[in-house]
Amino acid sequence: MRIALVKVQDSTKDVGLVSVQYPVNVSYLAQVCLDLGCQTEVWDFCVEPYNEDYIKQKIQKFKPEIIGLSCVTPAINNGHQIAKWVKEVDESILTLIGGVHVTCLPNETMEEFPSFDLGVLREAEETLPDIIQAHENQKSLIGIPGTIYREGGNIVSAPPRELPDVNLIPYPNRNILPLDWYSTQHASRGISRKFWEIIEVDSSRGCPYPCTFCNVEITHGRSMRFRNPENVHKEIEPCVKNFGTNFVIFNDSTFTINKQRAIEIVQDLPGLGIEGYDVCAHVNTVDFRMMESFAKSGCTKISFGVESGSDRVLKRIGKNANQKSIRRAFQLAKKAKIPIVEATFILGADLHETEEDIEATEKLIREIKPDIVGVGIITPYPGTPQFEEIRQFCDIEKIPWDVYNIFTGSPPPWRIKNFSSKELVYKRDHILKSYYWNPRYMFNRIVRIRSLSELTYWADMAKSFYRHIIRPTTARLEA
Repeated sequence: MRIALVKVQDSTKDVGLVSVQYPVNVSYLAQVCLDLGCQTEVWDFCVEPYNEDYIKQKIQKFKPEIIGLSCVTPAINNGHQIAKWVKEVDESILTLIGGVHVTCLPNETMEEFPSFDLGVLREAEETLPDIIQAHENQKSLIGIPGTIYREGGNIVSAPPRELPDVNLIPYPNRNILPLDWYSTQHASRGISRKFWEIIEVDSSRGCPYPCTFCNVEITHGRSMRFRNPENVHKEIEPCVKNFGTNFVIFNDSTFTINKQRAIEIVQDLPGLGIEGYDVCAHVNTVDFRMMESFAKSGCTKISFGVESGSDRVLKRIGKNANQKSIRRAFQLAKKAKIPIVEATFILGADLHETEEDIEATEKLIREIKPDIVGVGIITPYPGTPQFEEIRQFCDIEKIPWDVYNIFTGSPPPWRIKNFSSKELVYKRDHILKSYYWNPRYMFNRIVRIRSLSELTYWADMAKSFYRHIIRPTTARLEA
């Protein structure tokens, strides 16, 4: 059985400010397929050319019997285009669609995109083997738990499948694609393969927070599933030996929920040969003991999803945080001397956000002084409460999926109650420009650069920031 697993590009492929990572989610499935004895390839069109001739040549050369496409919402149109090209090459190839979009909108996806033969919902490590074995034995694919399919002209959902035990899943295969394909853009803001040998690791799945703008829980569940520290270390250790890995990006939505487990994972990283790592945290889940342990074990960057500087907004979006807890978290991280402390925000996180709320966000940014600040425009992803709520302010049905990007250079085709998208983009650009395009910030960033490759990276980021933020802002003001 030959199977190709495909990561589909979205519309941010050429935006230098956006991270590009090795496709760990697809690589998990690749190892599952290899363990079944399948000839397996991974195609990643976030880094490979995306055009009809190139893709059809890959199909004709490998001759897959199954093609599995992994699509986030802004990639779903491209994913369907690939599925149509697949059918033009060979109608008999089974096309699977997986990922967050089909999981959030299963019936709608199968109705809208007829070239997808079968939808795989939520996590696929236990569903995919059942599909492969049924297809290989020429048995019916109808009723496989965790799938959605067509039967008699109707769209039918099979029974849901329990989410897998994360300690029993095979480690992702990192030999299936060249790591150097991912060296052109950063893996995480401030963290680049130009000066680190990086792997990405998922040490847990799920998220307990009910944020109204996020659909992670639909795919991975609200309950946390933790890999034990030994399991995580056994994934990292051979990467150090085989790839010279010295940096780990932990992809967990919130790495710090279980404090003791987090400390146990990181305290052994230096002994494995890991010199630096990057984690995401919630402001309510950190204390100084943890921050100090992180700093001592090589934590290079910690990122907090702050979202807003307004307590009113934070309460409305289910963030379970306030200005006091945010300030405390940043004080602890800086006191522990973690080199890079990042804060990310979303303008319009509450669809009823006001001028005073945005002013509170800008004020908080100046107070906490993050080393990196990211500001996005609200994107009402399918499966979230905001996807339904935003119907009050725009005709969501007419908006194409490929514009559902939280980072966009141009105004998105939706609005919130008190601001148009153009106004939100202007406010975002103003916040970023006034913070980054400041001599004091630039001086502080430059004096902390350790190498020529790091200098090159930050220079490239400055150019991209100018191209996507400064120049468009100036043009809009002059228009």
